[in-house]
Amino acid sequence: MSKIPMQPWYPDAHIADTANLTLEEQGAYRLLMDHMWRKQGAIRNDDKEIARMLRISLKRWQKIKGRLAEYLIIDLGIISQKRLQRDYQRACEISKKNAENGKVGGRKTAEMFKTNQATALAGNGDFATTAPRAPGQARHISEVLNQP
Repeated sequence: MSKIPMQPWYPDAHIADTANLTLEEQGAYRLLMDHMWRKQGAIRNDDKEIARMLRISLKRWQKIKGRLAEYLIIDLGIISQKRLQRDYQRACEISKKNAENGKVGGRKTAEMFKTNQATALAGNGDFATTAPRAPGQARHISEVLNQP
């Protein structure tokens, strides 16, 4: 997929679920989820890399990580979040389906345009005998009067 799908956001659920976190912890959690979204639903469990992502010291991240562990899935060298994984898969499916539908609609529109253009040209008997004009070139009065 060439474009990252839009991330759904549920502020009511986020506020309710993270009410016991400090402002710093909530900010770190939200930023981690944004990075997970950009990385297709998960990030590497690399403390140095995550501290850099969050723009905090390694020591500070290690303290915060303990508090956020109950909200995250930390497994097999990755960190993710259950709802985020489900939402990411769903958003990818919707994005793919919309792209396929867009292609079908685009083809139908192109076919319709070609058909309408051909019909218009066929209905204009003078078209085949009229020489193409250069941009800005004046038309002869007979060309204007013979148009339907």
